[in-house]
Amino acid sequence: MAIFIFILGTILGSFYLVIATRLPLNEDVLLSRSHCDKCLHQLKWYNLIPLLSYLFQLGKCPYCHKEISLIHFITELITGLSFLVLYLLYGISYEFFMGLIIVSLVIIIFISDFKYMVILDSPLIVFAILSFIVKVVYLKIETALYGILCGVALFCVMLLIEQLGKIIFKREALGGGDIKFGFLIGLILEFRLGLIAIILSTFLALPYSVASLYIIKKDEVPYGPFLAGALLIVFLTSSKFLALFNFLFRI
Repeated sequence: MAIFIFILGTILGSFYLVIATRLPLNEDVLLSRSHCDKCLHQLKWYNLIPLLSYLFQLGKCPYCHKEISLIHFITELITGLSFLVLYLLYGISYEFFMGLIIVSLVIIIFISDFKYMVILDSPLIVFAILSFIVKVVYLKIETALYGILCGVALFCVMLLIEQLGKIIFKREALGGGDIKFGFLIGLILEFRLGLIAIILSTFLALPYSVASLYIIKKDEVPYGPFLAGALLIVFLTSSKFLALFNFLFRI
């Protein structure tokens, strides 16, 4: 089972990379055949075996012999290992399936937001539906519906932050994708933990923002990857964050 889950992770990792890099360009990701990004030659099935094809082809296209970006291998490996670790930690459980959803979000958002400064709507919708289904199956319908209410509340919090940012900085402080992502964070973590994730994401983003401003001289920073990272961190250590929240607010 562990081997199967690792292989599944590498396959989905390859698919997530396609989603993150092609959907922002309005390219079809379901019906179109995979091709080399350099020579556009259609690839055979044996050119698309996760991890192995990259190694056997020495990181080069078998047709034009130009280098394939290492991000393909890294994405497949990280996704496979993440799926495997979740299985070893939680077995087949609520935490396992919700963890798969979160890891998948992290992979897609990291790539799309850093590369194109966009958080795609379709993955957010698909993973919101899957999150709701997992909550219904493993918890109960009332918990899933409460998650939706928390999602709406976190969406409103993100919208408020965006409006305050406009007033203070005279420019957009958050993108539309960040605000929509707030809903999914609330659905998965519920309100208290979701609020903690949003606060944590600002601390995660701070070093990168400072470096980007003073070193790269770039004042626009992708915030989605830090929201996704905070979501994963809070999910994996939820009991500790809840204990801290309760201690601080005596709830």
